Amino acid sequence: METKGIDEVEIDLCTSCGGIFLDDGEFQSFTGMDPQTGAVKLAKFVKVLSKLNERAIMDELTGVYSRKYFNEYMEAIFSNSKRGRITVIGIDVDHFKTVNTEYGHDGGDAVLRTVAQRLKMCVRSSRDDGVFRLGGEEFVVVLLELSPEDSFNTAENLRKLVQFDPVKMPDGREKSITISAGVALARETDTPDSLYKRADELLYQAKNTGRNKIVMEGVATG
Repeated sequence: METKGIDEVEIDLCTSCGGIFLDDGEFQSFTGMDPQTGAVKLAKFVKVLSKLNERAIMDELTGVYSRKYFNEYMEAIFSNSKRGRITVIGIDVDHFKTVNTEYGHDGGDAVLRTVAQRLKMCVRSSRDDGVFRLGGEEFVVVLLELSPEDSFNTAENLRKLVQFDPVKMPDGREKSITISAGVALARETDTPDSLYKRADELLYQAKNTGRNKIVMEGVATG
């Protein structure tokens, strides 16, 4: 068995069993061999590479994109000279520590998974919008080619979708959850880092002025 690392995903190459073990123990077989050359069939190899790529860019707990991919995604958008409007929404689950205290880490994980799925419901995959978990209870949504009004309305829809549909906890109870969000629209002078930092600052304005609200430059609601 030989251990390799590919895009931060550790794999064990098993030559005797004709496959690889991913870092969570999942086995991916290379049994699709050409009987004459012994080479791995291309379709099978591509499938395994696709699996590795997915593991590298996805957040394992929630099924949304990871922080690593957020950085790559933003760099790719900003490197496009023809980029249009970019909106970044920084999102935080309100009072998340109390959820972990009351329901344990399994309950906290249930909240994060549910919030992530509801965020995904409000983005347009056809326009390359993205949902990312940066860590802990912090998420980011990136929207492309939306007006300021539509960006704010999307953030408000996210807030309401989370607030008015309680999370089913592992013990069978339901828990009402709210989120706070900061909405920043890209300026010509922005970099990926400056745009994210502005959204993060607006998010903390929302949290420091009552939570369960959206703050966008010049607009706030709750």
